[in-house]
Amino acid sequence: MKKLITAAAIAAISGSAFAAGAFDGPFVQLGIGGAATESSNSYTTKGVYNTVLGNIPSGSTDSGSFLGQILGGYSQSIEQLNLAANIFYMIGNQDAGSQTFNTRYLTLPVTVSNSVKLENTWGISLEPGYYVTDKTLGYLKFSWFNSTLKSSPSVSALGATDTGNYSSNVNGAGFGIGAKQMFNNNLYGFLEYQYVTYGSTSFNTSDGGVSISAKPTQNYGMVGLGYKF
Repeated sequence: MKKLITAAAIAAISGSAFAAGAFDGPFVQLGIGGAATESSNSYTTKGVYNTVLGNIPSGSTDSGSFLGQILGGYSQSIEQLNLAANIFYMIGNQDAGSQTFNTRYLTLPVTVSNSVKLENTWGISLEPGYYVTDKTLGYLKFSWFNSTLKSSPSVSALGATDTGNYSSNVNGAGFGIGAKQMFNNNLYGFLEYQYVTYGSTSFNTSDGGVSISAKPTQNYGMVGLGYKF
């Protein structure tokens, strides 16, 4: 009887350890979702631009975008705890909207506009998780993002428009929550949310007349499928 109880206990512990490692090993994911992107923008005019345009008011722009995501990583469990690390790439641009400012120089109408977007976004993430059930994993997500911020300002006066396209590399920090559900030994689904805040970046227009500063923030939502090898 004692041997039977011992064997049953060992089997139960072994089965629990096996179940808790449902997501262990290398994995890949493909996700679809969207991003709500906002950019806080400010403008500083210099020289003749300050005389003509005065102070352009600061403001924020925002917009939404559909996105895809490809991701690869590795996951390891210790009993009911899990830690995953991965690298990801966002498929698609993240539009942050546009802003238009109307002013006058003497009797001449002048229009200043600017649009902002993020593209070529990639990063790395850590996901500390906890097994809610044998095949259900809840996790926190901490990410480092790298993106190219593009700004397209223009100034229109006297029927002519002067435009420019400028880009700058920006880094951001993201944090969020998610859940994974294993369907069989390899295939699983996931759902997650993440908030991202980027550092501020500044650049001058080609003639040096206007300095533009932009600071994006984002809300991501993703759903998709993963495969654990």
